[in-house]
Order: sequence, then C-alpha cells, then structure tokens
Amino acid sequence: MSRLVLRHADHLATFDADGTEHRDCDLIAVDGVVTAIGPGVADEVAPEPGDRVVDARGHVVLPGLVNAHQHLYQGAFRAVPELERIEILPWLAGLGARVRTALAEGRFGPGAVEAVAAAVLAESLLGGQTTVADQHYFHPAGRTQPYVESTIAAATGLGVRLTAARGTLTLGPEPSVLQDVDEVVRHCAELIDAHHDPSPAAMVQVALAPCGVHADRPELFDELAALAADRPGVRLHTHLYEVVDTDACRALYGTSPWEFLVEHGWAGPQTWLAHVCDVPVAELPDMAAAGVAVAHLVAPDLRMGWGLAPLRAMWDAGVTVGFGTTGSASNDGANLLGDLRLAALAHRSSHADPQRWPTARELLGAATRGSAACLGRPELGSLQVGAAADLAAWDLTTVDRVGVHDPVAGLVLTGLGSQASLVAVGGRVLVERRSPVGWDPDAVAAHAREALSP
Repeated sequence: MSRLVLRHADHLATFDADGTEHRDCDLIAVDGVVTAIGPGVADEVAPEPGDRVVDARGHVVLPGLVNAHQHLYQGAFRAVPELERIEILPWLAGLGARVRTALAEGRFGPGAVEAVAAAVLAESLLGGQTTVADQHYFHPAGRTQPYVESTIAAATGLGVRLTAARGTLTLGPEPSVLQDVDEVVRHCAELIDAHHDPSPAAMVQVALAPCGVHADRPELFDELAALAADRPGVRLHTHLYEVVDTDACRALYGTSPWEFLVEHGWAGPQTWLAHVCDVPVAELPDMAAAGVAVAHLVAPDLRMGWGLAPLRAMWDAGVTVGFGTTGSASNDGANLLGDLRLAALAHRSSHADPQRWPTARELLGAATRGSAACLGRPELGSLQVGAAADLAAWDLTTVDRVGVHDPVAGLVLTGLGSQASLVAVGGRVLVERRSPVGWDPDAVAAHAREALSP
C-alpha cells in the first residue's frame, strides 16, 4: 500500500459536482485514489511507514489540470519567424515544409518526437497539468512510423497521464503527407490493442482523431466511428469549426461541419471537438443533446485571427466545455493556466453585461472537470473520495499573490508565473516546492535540443 497524506492546505477546491471548497484541509490517498478529504482527516489515521506526507500550508490545492487538446510534436517548431503572422492554411503548409526539411536532415525521426514530447510534457507538468490529450496527425510520406508510440513512451517516462489521439491526414493538396484509410484504421486498431487501458486507473488511453472535415475522407470518419464503438473507452476527436471548415463542407458535401459529423456517426457522447470557434449558435443545443463535448482553445483561436469561440453560449446550451492549449506555432506555450488567464480577460469583450463574463471558477472547472469529461475520464478532474489522486497546488505566499482575497480567483487573475509548487499523479508526487521529484527538466530540455540538432 502506498499512501499520500496532504496536510493543512490553506484552501482546497474540489471541483466536485457541488463546487465544494475547504479551508485548512487535509487529503489522504491510498494506492492512487482519494480515500478521505476535509479538515482534520489526517489526524484520524495512524501514521504508517512509507507514508508520503506533504505540508500544504500556504497553498491552494486543485485537481490536476487536464489539457484536452495538444500537438506535442509541434514543440519542435516554436516561434518560427515566417509563421508568426499568417493564416491557417499557409501556416500548415509552412509547418509541413519545416518538418520535411528536418526529416531530410535526419532531425525528426521517432526519437526526436519522443524527446520533444517529453520536453513539452515536462513544461505541462510543471504548470500543474496531470493529463494531456495529444493528437499526432503528421506522418511524412504517408508512412506510419512509431510517432504515437514515441509520444506514449515520453509520457510514461515522466509519469503523466496521456490520451494518445491517433491523428490522420487523408485528404488535401499535399499528397506527400496523405495516408491511406485502410492503413490508418489498421494502425489505430494496433495502438488500441497495444496501449489502450479502459480502466479508471489508466495512465494511457487511445483516441481516434482525424485532423478535420477539410483534411480527411468521409469514409475514414465512418471506419473510425465503427472501430470506437467496438472498443471500450475509445473516444473520437477532431478539429471542427475552424474557419476553413464551413466553406469546405459546403463545397465538398453540401452540409455544415456539424451535419457532416451527424451523417458519419460522430454525434454521440464518445466525441469531443477542438476549436468550435465559428459554430452557428443554433447548432449548439443539438451538440449538447448528443453529448458531444468541446475543448476550448482560446490562445490558438486568437493567434490564428479567428476570434473567440462562443463560450458562454456553449455553457448556456448545456455543452460540456474543456480547455486545451494545442501546439506550436498557433500556441507556442503549453501553459494551460496562462491560457485561462487570457480567457478570463478576452471573453469580456464578447459581452456588455459583466454577469456574462466567465469567472475564474468556471474556467478552472472547464480545465479540470470539463476537460476530464471530454476525455471520458470521470475519475479525473475533481478531488473527492474515489477519484484519482491527481492534484496540483500553487503557493499563495509569493510576492505576486500578496493581497489576494480569493485564492481560487487569484490563481487565474494574478501571478507572475504559473508554475505549480506541488503536483501529484495517481498519488505519486512529481513536483514538490516547485522542484521536480525523480526527474530533471534540464536534462529533458538538453536531450530535446540534442535530438533536434543537425
């Protein structure tokens, strides 16, 4: 038996269904699962040899943040000068050209992808993220290489939970990167058999994730929907309602992007979508009724010039909303908490009534409980008895949080940095007092730089 005992947290926000919050709170986890939570509960159990006891005085504790949409491999292409101010299609073409150049120079094989994924996952972990959903859709020359497997290895090495979403490109003007539908389905089934764990304790799950309605063939959506329906816990994911989607769907199929998903068996609770920034608001109740969830990506949507997704309208319609960062260069950082801060401010421009502005608790709820729901992981995203002991804590005693009256709102609205002081995944402490435990971020970064060197 392994036991984590967290004592005397100044403030603990559970993000359970009732929004319960505690002051001077303890938490006990046994074998990676929360068994007790509340003021003084640690005083009711006898200490055992091997207990991991953490003093959380001066901290606000939350469930670990869940990043519902990332492209980890793109961490190799941050802040590319010629891609700083261009729109989505030339951006994708420019990114593809960079990847092909790196491949030609021997700099972007599976080993490099693993090293880069580890670096971005380390950044995520230091920022309080305990679970990341990664979509890897780029397979140069249309060949399946172990890029997804390499990403799984990176997450496993660090101890971060991963939803490995096997992405695809099967339609488009760049034949050099397009994959055959049968080959994609074969590899998806292979990944599920080898790596997908449907249990609540899962460290790795597999999802099926075409790039989008403008970039993948309709028959692929049919095949993947059928495959997911046959495999417990396997979910479906894709980009939807990026600005290119509506025109592409109308031109190719005579439907809206949402109607396309309905026709191809994706309008169900196994599906979560990324972006959804220019969706017709009239379609949102249908999405909610179908149980389809959305990962809101505020920073990349603004970076691409798409504007703000209708966040409040999604909530009003009953759509489950999570949060993600996506990858570089449409978002050159993996700072989910920083993106929440951006959302708290940017969405104020959408509503004249301040009561419609998103609150810090709504946004943190989206990045914890909401994102966990996107991934079909009800055991994640909240701190309550029976939930996974995935948690993050931030120091309230630093100079940038002097004067904060509400520590939960202060987590979003203040702070010179977003680095967590404490992070645990499945009850295993991976960061304590802002220092990694059992791993070295400098070594991770050095390995990634070496892997990308000519």
